[in-house]
Amino acid sequence: MQKTIKSLRIKTILMGLGLMGMAFSSCTTERGDHPVRTSDRLQLSLPGSSTDKIKSVPKEGSNFYIKLRAASDWKLTITPEDASSWIELERSKGDGTSSTSISVSVSQNLGASRSAQIIATSAGVRDTLVISQQGTGEVTPTPSPIPSPTGEYILGDATMLEVPALHGGSQNYFVTHRAGGIVNYSLEYDTDKRHPRFVCFTFDNTNSAQAVKRSDAWQWDPYVPKQFSTENLFRGSGYDRGHMVASSDRLFSAEANRQTFYYTNMSPQLGDLNQKFWMELEQKVQAWGRNSQLRDVLYVAKGGTIRDDQVESKKVRGVIVVPKYYWMALVLKKGSTYHGIGFLVEHRFYGAKTSMRSVALSIDELETKLGMDLFHNFPDDIEQQFEAESPTTPATLSYWPGL
Repeated sequence: MQKTIKSLRIKTILMGLGLMGMAFSSCTTERGDHPVRTSDRLQLSLPGSSTDKIKSVPKEGSNFYIKLRAASDWKLTITPEDASSWIELERSKGDGTSSTSISVSVSQNLGASRSAQIIATSAGVRDTLVISQQGTGEVTPTPSPIPSPTGEYILGDATMLEVPALHGGSQNYFVTHRAGGIVNYSLEYDTDKRHPRFVCFTFDNTNSAQAVKRSDAWQWDPYVPKQFSTENLFRGSGYDRGHMVASSDRLFSAEANRQTFYYTNMSPQLGDLNQKFWMELEQKVQAWGRNSQLRDVLYVAKGGTIRDDQVESKKVRGVIVVPKYYWMALVLKKGSTYHGIGFLVEHRFYGAKTSMRSVALSIDELETKLGMDLFHNFPDDIEQQFEAESPTTPATLSYWPGL
């Protein structure tokens, strides 16, 4: 675990509910690709802070105030609409003559964790707060609500346990894709390098199901502006369109599988790696993820390296960077125990008899090589334990059968 990175980490609970641009710092958007500066015309905030955009609420419920400042008439709405059943606003409209404090009541939560947005609109601009409420029976604490990096487009939930620390920067889009209301996977996409920085997802008893077949529904990601599309850049390049979230990872619904064919999920990968050793490694992870006797949840983060010193010298069509390495990081949760392992693979051909154990390493070692902070949303004591586990010890290997 990289403490130097942790001291700079930025945790965020901005939830991507649909295609709406999210509020961060003093910027909001009506569309993700056209930011509008709204600090002087409209501001929705929590008491004591003009920048915090997230209110974490315990499962028991809470009453609190939000502050609103607008230059003209304003309106508050709650999304999704059914969240009005557990979030009550003292009032939802008013004029812009002065700053206003509005009472918010969040009822007790007897189910799973949930979230919603309170959206303020005034004279064509808007600002947003997120309400994130803990669910009954949760044992892991909600991360501290610190605003997202200035400039990055947040269209997802960056506080989920599988999500690495965000890189930040206006060229990056963080997206959470959902299928049928279920979180499918998340990714951070770099529009300068036209490549995902990482993807992440889980296997549990719901999303590990194998209910559909491969869709081959190739298309651009609707969450990222079309101007960055790579749909026409792979043909004739000599590289496969290598899925980072494998098609076979997401077979619980047709929609979930179609989303794996978004080009934001693709990497220019040599066929000798993509179709052989890397696929074998993916299949091993899928076997672990679909083994309900082995795991309650398997958390997965993976990707290809895109740091300037970890890419090939030539880009595909002069646009898409080509990783020198591919990596995976896994955390296995069973009951109250957690175990971790990492994999780092060179972008080359591997012989048929290559042992997967030969590319395994601890998550601590993987973080050092990548310069990334991977499972930073876990409590520190739990994270330190599973990230330090070495795959060279029999005890660690016992948690990863067949390695």
